[in-house]
Amino acid sequence: MLRSKTLLLFLLKALLIYGFLSLPLSFYDETYGNFYRKVAGRTFEKFRETGFVRFREGKEPSSTRVNIGNHELAHRSDGAIKTAGIDINTRYLGYIPTILLISLVVASPVPWKRKLFALVAGLILVTLLILFKQWISLLWRCDQNPWLQLTDFTDHGKKALAYAYNFISVTSSSILYFVVAIWLLVTFRAADFKGEKAANQKN
Repeated sequence: MLRSKTLLLFLLKALLIYGFLSLPLSFYDETYGNFYRKVAGRTFEKFRETGFVRFREGKEPSSTRVNIGNHELAHRSDGAIKTAGIDINTRYLGYIPTILLISLVVASPVPWKRKLFALVAGLILVTLLILFKQWISLLWRCDQNPWLQLTDFTDHGKKALAYAYNFISVTSSSILYFVVAIWLLVTFRAADFKGEKAANQKN
């Protein structure tokens, strides 16, 4: 009975926190968008050997304009480099997975000291996961725009990239499974599950 109450309380807390953080407020999108553009901009400032990626604010608070270019391409008469531009939704790309982790950790029935550690470690891992998803997407865009001359995959490489892109970058649900795995990894210890197992045996 006690375990059922603990589980229900956890689910209620997680849903309330997630519901509050997922409200369609421009403040959330702007704050996370600025954070993402800074981190991604530094990460992919130098892409591949001669390429570069620029992340700029989009037309909407939840959107980001991404431009991919190659420094070795011929410059136009005005001195600018031709780039491939795409628009991404940072809310679905990174904000939703991030607040899912926050909701799960804060609602978890563990001491606050462990929650703080889990938040820091979990947010780092989730951000790296989101950047990995962005990296796969950038490789795909470069492969789809061969004039950029930034990729030269073999047939097997193209198939592997297409699989990774469709599994990781296209679908939003796949990354959420990884977020749940990260939450379990950084929040709980083996002793937590052993204690639960012992309680089950007593009952």
